[in-house]
Amino acid sequence: METSRIQEIERLLDGDVQEEVPEEVERELAGALDSGERRLMSLYTDITADGEYGDRWFIATDRRLAALGSDNGTVRLEVNLPLDQVRRVRLRDFIGSGALEAITESEAVELIRFSRTIAPQVSRAYHILRRLAVDEEGDSDKRKPGGRPHAARALRCERCGRALAQWSEVCPFCMERGKLLLRLVNYLAPYKTVAIIGFLLTATFSLLQLLPAYITRILIDDVIAPGAFSRLVPILGALAAIHLTRALIGVVRGYMMEWLGARVVFDMRVQVYDHLQMLSLGFFSRKQTGQIMSRVTNDIMRLQFFIADGLQQILINALTVVIICFMLFHAHAKLAALTLLPIPLIGLSTYVFGRLIHTVYHKVWRRWASLSAVVADAIPGIRVVKSFAQEERESHRMRERSESLLDQELRAARLWTFFFPTFGLMTAAGSLVVFGYGSLQVMQGYMTLGVLVMFIQLMWQFYYPVQMLGEMNHRVQHALTSAERVFEVLDTTPEVPEDPGSIKLDTVEGRVEFRDVDFSYEPGKLVLSDISFRADPGQMVGLVGPSGAGKSTLVQLLSRFYDVEDGQILLDGHDIRDLSLRFLRQQVGVVLQEPFLFHGTVADNIAYGAPGATPDAIIAAAKAANAHDFIVDLPHGYDTLVGERGQLLSGGERQRVSIARAILKNPRILILDEATSSVDTETEMLIQEALDRLVSNRTTFAIAHRLSTLRKSDKIIVLEHGRIAEMGTHDDLLDGGGLYSRLCKLQAELSKVRAW
Repeated sequence: METSRIQEIERLLDGDVQEEVPEEVERELAGALDSGERRLMSLYTDITADGEYGDRWFIATDRRLAALGSDNGTVRLEVNLPLDQVRRVRLRDFIGSGALEAITESEAVELIRFSRTIAPQVSRAYHILRRLAVDEEGDSDKRKPGGRPHAARALRCERCGRALAQWSEVCPFCMERGKLLLRLVNYLAPYKTVAIIGFLLTATFSLLQLLPAYITRILIDDVIAPGAFSRLVPILGALAAIHLTRALIGVVRGYMMEWLGARVVFDMRVQVYDHLQMLSLGFFSRKQTGQIMSRVTNDIMRLQFFIADGLQQILINALTVVIICFMLFHAHAKLAALTLLPIPLIGLSTYVFGRLIHTVYHKVWRRWASLSAVVADAIPGIRVVKSFAQEERESHRMRERSESLLDQELRAARLWTFFFPTFGLMTAAGSLVVFGYGSLQVMQGYMTLGVLVMFIQLMWQFYYPVQMLGEMNHRVQHALTSAERVFEVLDTTPEVPEDPGSIKLDTVEGRVEFRDVDFSYEPGKLVLSDISFRADPGQMVGLVGPSGAGKSTLVQLLSRFYDVEDGQILLDGHDIRDLSLRFLRQQVGVVLQEPFLFHGTVADNIAYGAPGATPDAIIAAAKAANAHDFIVDLPHGYDTLVGERGQLLSGGERQRVSIARAILKNPRILILDEATSSVDTETEMLIQEALDRLVSNRTTFAIAHRLSTLRKSDKIIVLEHGRIAEMGTHDDLLDGGGLYSRLCKLQAELSKVRAW
């Protein structure tokens, strides 16, 4: 194999599939390798050639593919296949495991067997091995023009090795708390003027609440003790003015902080929801609706409470502690030092408690999300629940989740009930020392009574914010836990990224071409393999095959809901990955088997893809979809509310509204996914008439189990096991005697049985 080709493969690998090989394996392998042979990849697998769990190693060099196994501690070379004999490679999927095979001229050689645990590594190796194979090496640039290697999603954190959540590549355990809090505070940047004013008001408020203690000392030592009653009224007036000013500042500061918290949370909620709109379908298929809703609602609400109230409480208490420390040491240094004695112990216990409660709250929020998921599943599916009389089962599910949540909440409560009495005991011990030593100082004449009273007041004002800072720790942990969950969503990158240099075409003819497309939802388990065909502008392409053959997946790739692993999909000669996502999807209209209607009016749903459409355009689209007649018979015509998911309309009515929606959008490419499979014969005729108008002059991809609906197709593609089994016109395939012909005959026989 030429040097440039090897260098390209090494660049793609970049050490990614290069695992450490034991010494005994290296010794056995050394006897099989030639001088100067370059190793490209080494991979450990966990299933032996006999199908049992055990150690096996796969090695690929620039000259051979080798597999070595271990039997009772003895390593032996089991596969030694020269690379020039390998025509191609393939992945095979079994129940709970898979196999990587090399195909030669005469046989299929199993290179490795593997479990799902290492499927991502094997998938990566497979795509590289395809570049090494003879049949795929020489024309790889032609077969995979612009091909982009599929990057398997990381399953574990690179730093700590913990399993990552299915929806994210961010490890919450490795998030640095300080950076997390700083990132949260950065949301204050657009409102820094309000934040600074709020901080200054907070500092003033903290100072004012300490002045009464200082004035009390003056009242005792300079007014009451010498009997200077003439100074009593000014002192009382000063105290009244301080309390009034504090109240006014408290009102202004409180509203400003509430406003600030509401604005920040508004920005965050909009950002999270906008980011959710940009995430790919794979994210939503892995997550339950309730779990996503929990992040947008509950977690962000907790952040609002923290920013509006918790943050200012932390600032007030921290400033109060600093100011009191200064006043205490200024009044009496020794007594101040005694006051601070419990602080190290308080700080250590607060830190330990914070670590414990943080772990507990992680579990509490996960159980809240799980509880929300049950509700989000059951409420939309309430008809199914009642139809199958499963109310008790759903109640049991809710009870189980609630009990699990209750267990964690009680665990958190036990920690709290232990921590605060202990905390109070430490502060009480400090106060006893201050009382005892301070009283001795007064009795011995080293301190005035006014100073002692001021000191005692400040001491309680000192211990209270220290205690509150300890208590605020759990609010910080609440906020950080919620922030982690929100930032997990924000840090999740779309699996279908948009190139910053993406383009829009001036005109779209609608020519679609699939070139050697491979795709899998899970690494190592191909759903589509080597899909190649072309649809010219205005053609109708029928997609046929057994359930699970890959028909719906194929059209989802065309809309770029997912990206291909290998190969290309072209629109008018342009790779769809180079096109703007918004532009691409504006060219594609979809009519689904089970159309989704939003809660709103009929007119709103028809105009969903064209928000600026005029009433005349909406009515024209409805007439073209054979929907106008039933719409005008509704209680409020086009202004009739369709209910949640369109439940106030029949299945055929919902379908015709969705067709009107597609007609109004006027796409160049149309996807019909079983559009007539769930309606009666009369409604099917109305829908078919509407579809005939809709497909005119559009490139159309129609998925149908009723093969009679595809007679007018210019081309029919028959999929089986993710591959194209047959391709041709209806008549040609019917005469061919293949899978399509068998399916047609089977449906004809079933129709006779039903008619009988």
